[in-house]
Amino acid sequence: MNFKGEDLEAGLVDWVKSEIKETPKQSYDLGKFFFTVSIGTVGAIATLEKLNQTSAIDTPMITSLVALFLSMLIALDLARPRKLKIDGSTDLQKAYQDQIEKVLFRMGLWFTSWFVGTLFGGYAIHN
Repeated sequence: MNFKGEDLEAGLVDWVKSEIKETPKQSYDLGKFFFTVSIGTVGAIATLEKLNQTSAIDTPMITSLVALFLSMLIALDLARPRKLKIDGSTDLQKAYQDQIEKVLFRMGLWFTSWFVGTLFGGYAIHN
């Protein structure tokens, strides 16, 4: 089977269109997963703090809970449905790249918030 340039171009355009359509679904799935991780981390920290003989709500614990709550909000934002605005004049590569960059930014923001919350929670439990 010999492909011509037009065939390859049409296949690539179809692939990019399907990727753009799937980007909100990928964001939704990531948001659900990240929310589960955030909730699980809060539960683990709360359980370990409860088992601690000298449990107290101090500044590191409050900082941990605030950061983990922020990570939950970011995860919910990732899972929020979004409508893509694509019309006949839309550059599909640019639209795809914009969607990926937005998801990557939110993923980085979630990880930073979750990591800070986990570190402060571990510190609060340890002390």
